[in-house]
Amino acid sequence: MKETGNSQFASRTILIKGILITLLGVVHIIGTFTFEASQIIGQGTATIQRDYLMWFCATGVFILFMGLVDLLCYKGLKANMNLAWRIAILCSFFTAITGLPGVFVFGVSPPLLLLVAGMTAFIILALSRRRFQVR
Repeated sequence: MKETGNSQFASRTILIKGILITLLGVVHIIGTFTFEASQIIGQGTATIQRDYLMWFCATGVFILFMGLVDLLCYKGLKANMNLAWRIAILCSFFTAITGLPGVFVFGVSPPLLLLVAGMTAFIILALSRRRFQVR
């Protein structure tokens, strides 16, 4: 099936979002054992430190997973597959939802990327919905 202008723009948006979110997930996982571990030394008990680092690493794995799902959806969006559109819009929604509390709790820098990327991709996919209808 030939790719139309809207579906091409939507698939490229998901590809860019997937690359950015995957890189953020990798940085998050690496940062668990470098930046975060050095910042919490001496704060709280050893159990609290371990639990916090496990939570931080698990968040990074979840972010990495969302980026990889976007990269897998890219090919399906190029082929105008309706299922790929549904998975991509759900992933965009959950990317934005993951970034929203992070902006309130941790400030602007890393969580804002999740929020903006998720909302942008969600809006673009919602506007291109009719291109992915089953004919």
